[in-house]
Amino acid sequence: MTMRSLLATWKPSSVHPYSRSLIPLLICLIAGISFGFWFPGYRILPYVVVAVCLGLIIGRIRQRHTAFLFPLIFFLFLGYLSIQPWAAPRFPSRHITHFLGNHQWKIVGFVDTTPVRTGERTKFIVKIETLEEDSMEKSKPFPVLGKIRVTTRKKHLNIDAGDRISLTGKIRMIRNFSNPGGFNYKRYMAYKGIWGTSYVSKNQPVKIENRTDKGIDQMVKNIRHHISSLIEQSYVVRRKKGTKGILKALILGDRNDISQNLREAFHRAGVGHILAISGLHIGIVASTAFLLFSWALSHVKPLLWNGWTRKGAAILSFFPVVAYGFLSGMSPSTQRAVIMVSLFLLTFLFEREHDLMNTLALAAMLILILHPPALFSISFQLSFSAVLSIVYGLSQTKNFRLQKKNSTLKKRRSIRNKFFTFMLVSFFAIIGTFPLMMLYFNQVSTVGFLANLLIIPIVGFLVIPLGLVSVVLSPFSVIGASILLNVSAAILAVALDIITFFSKLPFAAVKTVTPSFYEIAGFYLVFWAILNIKDQNATSRFGCRKKFMSKKWLAQATVVIVIVAGGVDVFYWLNHRFWHRDFRVTIIDVGQGSAALLELPGGYNLLIDGGGFSDPTAFDVGANIVAPLLWRKKIKTVDTLVLSHPNSDHMNGLLYIARYFNVKNVWSNGESSPVLNYHKFRKIIEEKDIQLPRFKPLLQTQHINGVQFKILYPPSDFINRKKKEKWRNYNNNSLVLKVRFGSQTFLFPGDIMARAERELVEILGDDLQSSVLIAPHHGSRTSSTDRFLDRVQPEVVVISSGWQNNAYFPHPNTLKRYKKRGYRIFRTSGDGAVAMSTDGRSLKINPTLAAR
Repeated sequence: MTMRSLLATWKPSSVHPYSRSLIPLLICLIAGISFGFWFPGYRILPYVVVAVCLGLIIGRIRQRHTAFLFPLIFFLFLGYLSIQPWAAPRFPSRHITHFLGNHQWKIVGFVDTTPVRTGERTKFIVKIETLEEDSMEKSKPFPVLGKIRVTTRKKHLNIDAGDRISLTGKIRMIRNFSNPGGFNYKRYMAYKGIWGTSYVSKNQPVKIENRTDKGIDQMVKNIRHHISSLIEQSYVVRRKKGTKGILKALILGDRNDISQNLREAFHRAGVGHILAISGLHIGIVASTAFLLFSWALSHVKPLLWNGWTRKGAAILSFFPVVAYGFLSGMSPSTQRAVIMVSLFLLTFLFEREHDLMNTLALAAMLILILHPPALFSISFQLSFSAVLSIVYGLSQTKNFRLQKKNSTLKKRRSIRNKFFTFMLVSFFAIIGTFPLMMLYFNQVSTVGFLANLLIIPIVGFLVIPLGLVSVVLSPFSVIGASILLNVSAAILAVALDIITFFSKLPFAAVKTVTPSFYEIAGFYLVFWAILNIKDQNATSRFGCRKKFMSKKWLAQATVVIVIVAGGVDVFYWLNHRFWHRDFRVTIIDVGQGSAALLELPGGYNLLIDGGGFSDPTAFDVGANIVAPLLWRKKIKTVDTLVLSHPNSDHMNGLLYIARYFNVKNVWSNGESSPVLNYHKFRKIIEEKDIQLPRFKPLLQTQHINGVQFKILYPPSDFINRKKKEKWRNYNNNSLVLKVRFGSQTFLFPGDIMARAERELVEILGDDLQSSVLIAPHHGSRTSSTDRFLDRVQPEVVVISSGWQNNAYFPHPNTLKRYKKRGYRIFRTSGDGAVAMSTDGRSLKINPTLAAR
């Protein structure tokens, strides 16, 4: 949308396919980075190939011959080598990776990024300068290389990028939740150069030396603080809820003051991209500046006579683009947007017509050469997919937007044409990012197209320009700047009302399953085919006028192939989800907690507990671990939730699942809890009209799709006995579930401990025997007693616990008891999620990390 002025200079019809020489080079560079990511560690051969190709290219150029394949091979292997420092890093002896663990350190370094506040927590990156052993009195600090992420709950921490900081804490290794296809957080942080984490409690001292130099960084910092204060003091901002955080995000790139509810409203309305400074914002600044400078320079006759009006405007527009980038914090996404837009502006300096596709390829190449891991960045993929979709889509629909020169309604048609182009830009941006939104966010907005048509003009051409003009005006007139900020905030308040209206529509957003890369490729192929299927030009790419070589024929063939392949894909997933006859159990890696997914024949799904942290606002296990696993399995309905007991590490992850996965039933022992999240869970059950049967009827054996479920514990009258029997706490009152499919049985005992195990043995005796035992209470010392294990007699024990957790689960004595009996032991902390499947006779076990 912001590139309409740039599109006017492009005539795609004059571009021969092979004139876009940068596109094949970019494809080879991307392929090389991808190969380097999947098959890292090889360096000698790629270096030799790069050197040989470079020599051959130079030789061909000197001889004035075409280099042909050598540049493609050169960029392929260059891409492979460029990603190796991240894919297969080689650390020096003083790198931070050699000092990770449970050791206490005195850490001294510099704050590398602007701190980010999330609820009560503040997170920031520290570039370490020295470490010193905290336990030794006469120890000396020694230099260390590398970055870590620090998290603290300290309030009113006056810290900013560039400050020197001293703190004490352990430096932990970054670990993943290892579930099939799960997000690789360790790699994500490594691509940012971050190799460890540290936590600082409220009571631990932190020494801060605020930066005092007067360089450009400090000047930008002072300007940002000044503008932030002006925003906070504005009359409209104080009266209109939400405007403060959004204005700071749009002008300064600071999203700390945006509430989670407001973020969710933006995403449901399909305008969440507005909150992050990216190509949209930089493009708006560039377009506005270009138009203003073009108008101003058109009044300078020497420039007008020499044809330098547009060139001068492009050069001058570069300065506000860069200034806005620095003002907004110059985040990675902002840096990429500045590079992309700057290259587009530079194309005006060339006299000949330029091709936007080549320019886009050049921008992508430059970004990937400077930082190869950007290829795997969500913002990089979304930005370029949106721009590529817009540029290519508009080029293919140009015939629908051209008006005849002799038309008497030329002006009216021109206005209609511009509005149609504006709608097409929004449409193509949404289509271009649609599968990526499904892949990364599992949510698409059904009202996004209409919401963007209304919101982008308001925010892009009123709110942001007024805010930026106030920034320029503030050194000269604080009152004038404040007036403009108030006007900007008032307009923004109207936009927020519109966003809120759209977000509250019940059909505003739809949760989606995760598409495979195979399905994403099919979507983009169909998109290309639809844009080319009516191409009447039968001339082939090779200059032959043959029907079978034309774009139209290729488009039609592509549609047929994708439809057939799509049918195969649908059949595969129907068989995998609904037509399978085996019984599957996945013990999900949720860290210190417990969650198990049961997939029954016929597609019925049951989730036993959902894991969870004590503070779900810091990290929601249900939203970030369990739900993505379900979506990757194409599961949108969990028929039954089982809550073993209302402790946070079993319950908190269920809240998100209950809200978004069309849950039909909840099984629990009926024991309530005074904690807030339990009441939230019950409220969701009521709002969603989920069946919550009483506990006593659940004690009967149930059969679902050939699978037998039997609740063994606690006794039906356990609540009445709690007052007399003090050992009956939440853990010992856990719902114990035994599941049978054919000859294979699975026992889920929750967090019962020794006293409950004793009662369970007294009640059931040998009926406890099971093929697979999910270790009670995460393998704690107070559970898995000899008497209990003698009755269960499992072949396999699966322990769900976090890596190096504070409770020290599983306990060494418990592990000894398991090993003494010859059990096969699997631990989510070491093996990742443990997937089991059975046909009723044999049992297959696939731990995630072993599979990898």
